[in-house]
Amino acid sequence: MISRAVELIKKSTEPVVFTGAGMSRESGMRTFRGEDGLWNEYSPEQLSSISGLRADPEIVWNWYKMRLMAGEGVVPHAGYRALTYLQRKKGKLPVITQNVDGLHRLAGQTDVLEIHGSMRTASCLNKCGYATELAIDALKNIPPLCPDCGAILRPDIVLFGEPLPHEIISRSYRLAEECDLMVVIGTSVQVWPAAGIPFAALDRGAVIIEINPVQTELPHSDNVISIRRKAGEVLPLLVGLKEKI
Repeated sequence: MISRAVELIKKSTEPVVFTGAGMSRESGMRTFRGEDGLWNEYSPEQLSSISGLRADPEIVWNWYKMRLMAGEGVVPHAGYRALTYLQRKKGKLPVITQNVDGLHRLAGQTDVLEIHGSMRTASCLNKCGYATELAIDALKNIPPLCPDCGAILRPDIVLFGEPLPHEIISRSYRLAEECDLMVVIGTSVQVWPAAGIPFAALDRGAVIIEINPVQTELPHSDNVISIRRKAGEVLPLLVGLKEKI
């Protein structure tokens, strides 16, 4: 199974990567769903919606500040570094991610499609055009305000009730339909419409290499190679950064 995956990656001319929460979790980022998910303790309607932000921006922004502080010092694990190596080796490797933590970019990857947005940037809630990088220092005053028009800033993640960014999700599906190989990492393939991306690749005849310690919604198929290991252990091996696990 490992050797077949290695050969498929070597031969692929149109590879694409698709990642979910499990990729971040290995670096120590707390995720939203699952046993220790944030939504078990907090209300998504209050803390991750436009209505919640407008109703009580101080509570919402204090929560995002807490999340940013929790991410301080978190670094990309060996699996991220392996993807960066592969991207440079191949010359191109689009990375579609459901994660909002920015770890792919921190690892040095380019052409990252963040389909749920990023908590590393913020923009004007009134859409005046102002946008800024988001860091702890920028949140000394809660809620942060737009310096151009005085409106509240919003984190640039897709909030509840909002559609996924059209250009990004459209390109993601287009890449899925055109790729010959998709490496699917750390996602349960349950959150739609993002979950449809690997299935779109399968429908067009691509092979999927799935890296996830647990069973997912992907089918048992000759075109699906499921490796039940952690990405940080397996990816360096698959791209030739180490000889054995």
